[in-house]
Formats: sequence, C-alpha cells, structure tokens
Amino acid sequence: MQDVLGYRGKTVVITGCATGMGASAAEMLVELGAEVWGLDLHDVKAPIHRSIRVDMKDKATLDAAIAELPREIDVLFNCAGVPSPPMPPLDALMINFVGLRHLTDALLPRIRAGGAIASIASTAGMGWKSNLPAVREFLALGTFDAAAADIAAHPEKYPDGYGFAKQCIIVYTQTMAGELCKRNVRINCIAPSPTGGVFMENLTTVVPEAAIKPFTPANGQVAEPADMGKVMVLLGSDLASFVSGVNLPVDYGYCAEVAMGQRDNLMNIS
Repeated sequence: MQDVLGYRGKTVVITGCATGMGASAAEMLVELGAEVWGLDLHDVKAPIHRSIRVDMKDKATLDAAIAELPREIDVLFNCAGVPSPPMPPLDALMINFVGLRHLTDALLPRIRAGGAIASIASTAGMGWKSNLPAVREFLALGTFDAAAADIAAHPEKYPDGYGFAKQCIIVYTQTMAGELCKRNVRINCIAPSPTGGVFMENLTTVVPEAAIKPFTPANGQVAEPADMGKVMVLLGSDLASFVSGVNLPVDYGYCAEVAMGQRDNLMNIS
C-alpha cells in the first residue's frame, strides 16, 4: 500500500508519550516508520528511537532535552498534559501551556519545510473567544521565565489553570499559523472531549463521573486515547498537507450541539 501518511523515514518529537493519547500516537508513528523521539516524566513503553525524561514545568529539564534532540525535525507532537484537579491549577498551566510553548518555540528553527506541529488542547478551552484579551495578555509575556513569574506573582488571575492553558494552546496555534505558513510549516491542535486512560483515572479521583457526563457527546461515550492519537497522527501527516491554523474538536459532535443550541453551553463556547 502507498505510504499516504508519509511518516516513513521522518524524524518526529512527541511529548507525553508514556500514557494516553501520546502513547497511542507514538505507537502508531513507530509502526508507520518514523524515528520517534519521546519526552516524558515517566518511562515510555512504546519501542521508540529514544526517550528523554522531562518535567514540562521545569525549564532546566526542558532545555537539557532540547539540547539532545535532533537538529532537524519533521513533526512535533505536543501531547503532554495533566488534569486539574487533582493537579494544582498553577502547575497545570505551567505543564499544559508554558512548557509546551517553550519547547515549541525552541524547536521551530529545526522543523523542516513541509513539517508540522500538532498539539492537544481540549473542549475545556473552547471558550477562548470570550476570554481573548486575557489570553493575549498572557501570550505577550513571551518567555517561560516571564510567564512563570506572572503565575507566581498573581495566582488569583489563573483559578482555572487547566481551561486557561487549553485556551492558550488554541490561540497560540492560530496566532502562529500565518508566520509558519511563510516557512511551509503547518500548526494545528485538537480539542478532545472527555477521554479515558490515566488522565481520566486521575481526574475521577476528585471529580465524580456524574459531573463529567454533561461534557460527553450525545451518545454518552467517553473517547479512548487512540481516538485522539489517530487524529494527531493525521494532522501531522501528508494527508493534511494544506491544513493549518485549525483547532479541530474531536468530540463526536459535542461542540456542534452546543453551537446549535441543542446542549447547554456549560463552557461558554463561542
């Protein structure tokens, strides 16, 4: 069969590949013939080319990993993420966005023409339009150190570190699309609905399942990590060669239901 996805021989970097969506994507990428470099705080079970231990909220470990990564990269997958609760909201913001942006910005010069970036946001970030001034103010801080300092100095600004981080991913993705287009590099993100795996297991230790149900699609299904991993692999592939600046809900129509007034707009989606 023709290699329509185009990963064979490509060099890819993927964060958060020890479990969940990232692990699923990493396994598929290996099977598709990519050279996979993984970054995670935990041991990576997938048979990838190399794994590097990284704490996404620790700049020193990020910079050490950046120094070890290849000088040329084809695709970057930002899959690392934690739920909040139980993770404190400020830590969730650091891990889910500040570390993600630091890594992405550092690797941008290494991404070859024709390359791509794909990140995992969330339906929890779909209210970004109504919060755009605050998101833009945070993005304007620019650097890891400046963002970390603002978070430490003004924790009251970020009570929902998880949702705000996901809003930041969506806005960052769309903001960067035009600049990267000039280099023939694509950037997209996905917005998953509630998804099973370790992430959901951690979340349900503090949030009852009944509180999650209103955010699932009409069929009541909780997605599997592979449902998201497959879409990430698609967005980084040759099949999506003209797709950029897109935040793609992967939610079995949940956001569409909200947009059409068929569901309560519990997350201020606009």
